Amino acid sequence: MLRRPLWTMLAGIVLLGTAFTTPAAADPVLKPMFDGKTLDGWTASKPGEYLVKDGAIHSTGKSRGWLYYNKQQAGTFRWLFHLRQVKGNHAPSVLIWGVTQPINGLGAIQFQPPNGGHWDYRPGHNNSGKEFFTRYPHPKWDVRKWSQCEIVGNQATGIARMACCPLPAGATKCKATEVLSFKDKKAARVGPLAIQIHNSGIEDEYKNLQLEYPVADPDKLITT
Repeated sequence: MLRRPLWTMLAGIVLLGTAFTTPAAADPVLKPMFDGKTLDGWTASKPGEYLVKDGAIHSTGKSRGWLYYNKQQAGTFRWLFHLRQVKGNHAPSVLIWGVTQPINGLGAIQFQPPNGGHWDYRPGHNNSGKEFFTRYPHPKWDVRKWSQCEIVGNQATGIARMACCPLPAGATKCKATEVLSFKDKKAARVGPLAIQIHNSGIEDEYKNLQLEYPVADPDKLITT
């Protein structure tokens, strides 16, 4: 009986093992949502509420309102951005899983970056939604300074998570801490990603807005 040399058998085992190795998850592909010069791709609730200033989306403080990204609605997504508040008496706010009609808060789920406040604007709710949100301990960061935030939402599970961190001077990224999560499968739907100005007198700024869609891993935060 012919016998195969030992090295050929070992090579076959190695090749066999390689063939059945689970491939690594794909790296996220982040697409820019803002060109730093114009509001192309964004729809405002009223004219004059937003403009571009020093490379950032800047709310003018004229009135309560919102600005949503009109090039891509999403139920499962990853959204990264930098933000700060120049002037105001309410935390910066962003909206997910809402609608485009002009109803209160777009009927959406509100996250308040970077420190993790929240609100549930869905019809029949319009409250803090405390039974659906979980806040995690972290230092309270100064909203007047630039922060980085990431929100990842999974429509299949109804879970959305936010992680933020204060940006050191001159830095473009930082290692984030999870500050807030939301869970309610009934809330998860395809909708716009929106910046909200809670009331008049607020001047918030956003830049470096990026979107991953479709999402390689909607259960993972990539900035923590």
